[in-house]
Amino acid sequence: MNFAVQAALLLASRARREREAQRTRELEALVQITASLRDARSADDVIHAISSMSHVVLNARQAIYLSYDPASDTLNSTTTHGLPSQTPVHSQRRGQGLSWAAIAARDVIRVNNMDADQRILRVDGVGGGACLIAPLQTPDRLLGVLVVIRSHPFGENDAQLARTLAAQGVTALERAERIRAMEEGREGILAALGRALEARDFETQGHTTRVLDLALQVGRRMDLAPEELRELRDGAYLHDLGKVQIPDAVLLKPGPLTADEWVIMRQHSPAGEELARHIPGLSLHALQVIRHHHERWDGTGYPDGLSGPAIPLLARIFSVCDVFDALTSTRPYKCPWTVQDALDEIRRQSGVNFDPQVVQAFLTVMAEPRAQPSRGGPASLHPRLPPRQPGE
Repeated sequence: MNFAVQAALLLASRARREREAQRTRELEALVQITASLRDARSADDVIHAISSMSHVVLNARQAIYLSYDPASDTLNSTTTHGLPSQTPVHSQRRGQGLSWAAIAARDVIRVNNMDADQRILRVDGVGGGACLIAPLQTPDRLLGVLVVIRSHPFGENDAQLARTLAAQGVTALERAERIRAMEEGREGILAALGRALEARDFETQGHTTRVLDLALQVGRRMDLAPEELRELRDGAYLHDLGKVQIPDAVLLKPGPLTADEWVIMRQHSPAGEELARHIPGLSLHALQVIRHHHERWDGTGYPDGLSGPAIPLLARIFSVCDVFDALTSTRPYKCPWTVQDALDEIRRQSGVNFDPQVVQAFLTVMAEPRAQPSRGGPASLHPRLPPRQPGE
């Protein structure tokens, strides 16, 4: 009798320790899931994090994320882990396969032997074993499905972890969508401001859009991070914001500016930065583009006379693209330069006006197959109007 009691106590203690260990593993997994999804800003980042975490918390050999496309009412593989990079896109029509069954059940489905279950849709590169299917959905909306595969069966504890991963994924995806909507709305406002500034300055139509597009190409060539590209974009939209404070007599003057007028004109850079500081969410680096895009590599620019690497990188990138577009555009004080003559001028100013590394990236981008802008005639200035500094 005593032996039986002792055995029962030992078994109960062992079961309790196993439950505690499992609970610890679940809490650790929850911390990992939360940390992995916390900083994901885009839907792609979230989906990548969800798929990656399945390897960690579910010991998955392979993972497939199927995004829901409401237009075609299909599930389509957008992210895979553990599969060959050339794996073709896998698509499932409504009602086809276990993914739709999990969606209908609104819960995780587990299959211990994929080879023995006829409901499994075969995907190239996916071997046998067990699979777990977790839908990502809200009460009124389907976002996608996570399919994870491993050699040994999934238990109820795995299913609970998958539910947690899916729930956290839904929250992160909805947050990413809200961020995207806010950024798109904010970008629209900045773009409208940029166009309004063009209209007042009588810039060639589309100047801001052209310079922005070119600057982003150069930025990608220089391996800028996505956040840096966003900051470059924001600064580009507002680079001439300070010109709203420049009197028309100076801003629109068709001939050369006097020394006193140049003092006034050069105030637009710090004035633009000061105005832009009142725009919520504008980063320091975007403000630096506004303030410093007229600095020169040799230190003779304005407003602060910065030189070399002391000039913020995004401002250095924007400066080259801004001057190129100014040279190849019609302005009140000059005729347009040809593209080739403008490229030659940019090359000559490398190490003087511009960062040599930025110039090299710019010239590489311009040498790539692309539609060159049609800018008209020869590289001549208006015969009666001497030039201002390029980019003014």
